[in-house]
Amino acid sequence: MLRTPTKSVLGLALLAALATALVFAGAALAGKGGNSANAKLCQKGAWQALMDSTATQFASEDDCVSTGAHGEPIYALASLHVEATANQPADGLSVSTSGFGLAPTTVVITPLLKNGVAVITGIVPVPASGIIGPSPLGHISAPCVAGNVYSATASGTSADSLSTPTVPGIAITSNTVTRISSCP
Repeated sequence: MLRTPTKSVLGLALLAALATALVFAGAALAGKGGNSANAKLCQKGAWQALMDSTATQFASEDDCVSTGAHGEPIYALASLHVEATANQPADGLSVSTSGFGLAPTTVVITPLLKNGVAVITGIVPVPASGIIGPSPLGHISAPCVAGNVYSATASGTSADSLSTPTVPGIAITSNTVTRISSCP
């Protein structure tokens, strides 16, 4: 003869099923890093001075926390900027390169291009502070040829990530400065 389970046995079975579901749900949420140390880097407004592994500054705290919670590296904001200097040659380009958040003991490279071909390359060592510049670079070509197109873009490496575990720095690229020669 089959016996029908009592209410207490059914209640215990239901309680066991609920407890099992909660354990699996908790494990799934923990796997997402819901409260990881990386996500904590973004709190209290710190996200405004941080960037992701594509060198893009975070748009919001939620964006930053999501990146950290998924175990992706978070970096201190790094930047390079190239600017044309006040005094430009008739044929050529004079620029200044500056930056911050860079990996110490690396270099920042700023090639000066004439009509798309590198003519001179400025190499600036990054000091322990991770800050460079402004470092002037320049090029003058004679005789002057109207219409020569000069440009400069700097590249370097950010400091290592702030994440745990630490990840090496990422490529940082500046804006591009362009100038067309103006012969007298």
